[in-house]
Amino acid sequence: MARVKIYAEQQIQRINHLINELEEIRTNGNLLRERPNEKAWSSIEVIRHMSIGHQAYQKNVSNALSQLKEASPAEFIVAKGVPSFLIKRFPPQEEGKIKFKMKTTKMFKPVYSDEEIGKMDLNPIIDELKNGLFELKSWVEDYRTKEAASKRFDSALGPIVRFNVAEACEFILCHNERHFQQIRNNLKTKS
Repeated sequence: MARVKIYAEQQIQRINHLINELEEIRTNGNLLRERPNEKAWSSIEVIRHMSIGHQAYQKNVSNALSQLKEASPAEFIVAKGVPSFLIKRFPPQEEGKIKFKMKTTKMFKPVYSDEEIGKMDLNPIIDELKNGLFELKSWVEDYRTKEAASKRFDSALGPIVRFNVAEACEFILCHNERHFQQIRNNLKTKS
C-alpha cells in the first residue's frame, strides 16, 4: 500500500479553507447548539473537540520544531507506515459520508450538558479553534524549512503511534477536515 505524501503547500491551502469555512459556520448561531440526535454531538461540541485534539499536540510539536535543524524545503514528506495508515482513514468520502467511524476517548470528549450549551457564548469556542488553525498553519510554515522527518514523538494516545511534525500536522488537519464534514452534515439536517 502506497504511503501518504505530505505536501506543506497543500496543507496551508487546506488550513486556509477551514479558517474561511469556520467563519461561515459561525453565522449559524443557535443551529450550532442543536444535536442531530440524542447520541450525537452538537456542532459547537464538535468545534470544541477539535480544539481539545489540537491542544493535545501543542507541546510535542512545539518541542520538536525547536529541535529541528534548518534544511532546504522538500517538495513533500513521505509518512511512515502507521501514521500513513491512520491519515488515510480520516478524510470524509464523497457525498459527505464519513467512513471508519471511531469512538472518542474520554480525554477528547467535549462534556457539555444541554443546559450549558444553551447558555454558553459560542464565539470564544469558535475563536479557540480558529487560533488553533492559525497555529497549525504556523507549524506547517515552520517545518517546511527544517528536517521535519528527523524527530519523532508520541501521539496524543501515547507511544503506540509516533509522529514527526509533518505527520502530526497532517493527522490534525485530516481530523479537522473530517469533523468539518460532520458539522456540515449537522447543519444540513437542521436547516
